[in-house]
Amino acid sequence: MTTVKVLCTLLLAVTSTLAMSPSSKPKQLSPVIRRGSKFLVDGKPWKAVGPNIYWLGLDENVTPPAGAPYDPKTKASYPTKERVNDALAVVNALGGTMIRAHTLGVSTGNPLSIWPEQGVVNEKAFDIIDWAVYQAGRYGVRLLVPLVDNYDYYHGGKYNFLRWAGFNLTQTTDSNNPEIQQFYTNPKIVAAFKSYIKTLLTHRNKYNHLTYAEDPTIFAYETGNELLGPIWGDMNCPAHWLEDIAKYVKGLAPHKLLFDGTYGINKTHLNIKEVDVYSDHFYPVDTKKLQAGIDAVKSVGKIYFAGEYDWVGASGGDSLESFFEILENDHTVGGDTFWSLFGRNAPDCATFVNHSDGFTLQYGNPNNTASTNSRIQLIRKHFIAMSQGRTISPQAPLPPVACPAPPPGRVPCSKRV
Repeated sequence: MTTVKVLCTLLLAVTSTLAMSPSSKPKQLSPVIRRGSKFLVDGKPWKAVGPNIYWLGLDENVTPPAGAPYDPKTKASYPTKERVNDALAVVNALGGTMIRAHTLGVSTGNPLSIWPEQGVVNEKAFDIIDWAVYQAGRYGVRLLVPLVDNYDYYHGGKYNFLRWAGFNLTQTTDSNNPEIQQFYTNPKIVAAFKSYIKTLLTHRNKYNHLTYAEDPTIFAYETGNELLGPIWGDMNCPAHWLEDIAKYVKGLAPHKLLFDGTYGINKTHLNIKEVDVYSDHFYPVDTKKLQAGIDAVKSVGKIYFAGEYDWVGASGGDSLESFFEILENDHTVGGDTFWSLFGRNAPDCATFVNHSDGFTLQYGNPNNTASTNSRIQLIRKHFIAMSQGRTISPQAPLPPVACPAPPPGRVPCSKRV
């Protein structure tokens, strides 16, 4: 048995090295299209289910080794390639089909961002983003990528564009200031945002040699994350701005789907031709709100998506079971993504990365409570029902994920022994 374990360890090391090599050429994913209220892949229905993993392109939770790129002001650093692969392997184990990945698109105003300053391109920032997109394709995991954030986060957002245009605004002091609407209405700011989008979509991935506009791994772009106006919950993301940005994105990437990034279902947006999907977020889980949103989107024959939800139950609300039942049984629903997934601090396989918002899902953490693991099992049951049309027990064991992550499609060594 000791010899077998040694051989397995060596095999994992070798296969992990192979997984890190960009020289192999896996089959390219087929594009996702929309037909009415359904996603289709190769003519067959497809569901978009998985986690939010906001940190794939730039993280704020790990201090890197000395000498590695690091911004102490925001605690920003690039995640390791091993962390990215670990997360993708977990998505496979959960039965997920995709990831909603903020920092693969929202990357402005930080020294480590794609655009640390307006119009200044930091090519080094693309390396880990290229890797994440390339590896996601190899693991069969598609990507939904927001383009800007409503908030003044470490990885950037609308406040960067406002400040670059001379508006001295921050989220801390100005979230209720009507001037923040300049992001949507000021022609110079809109032009700068479009220039950033062009920088992103026309970038050519050094690992698979496709531009982001060409790569079907990125199946959709979202106009933003939780876009609002100066009043919380106002959904004041003007329809003319949404239509303008949607047309611009589709002009650069005609085969991408487009998600409305407004926080909530703004009914004035529902008839914009270029928008394919409308979404909402749930803190707490609220089945009445969910059904009302689905019904609104159903009225125009498009797709509904639950972009974030509290899987922990920390904010109260309805049960996950009742929430999942609606998502699984309404044909207008294209999928959902829980908030949010963190994994091991690979190549340190013994340590899990923590985040402080109370919604961190750490798959396979031996310190998880039985209650936490039962919720993860429920999520996996839901994902498999959505993505595979199969029913499994809510007590079905969670399959182990090896660390370092095995190459795509490989059975973990622990399964072979």
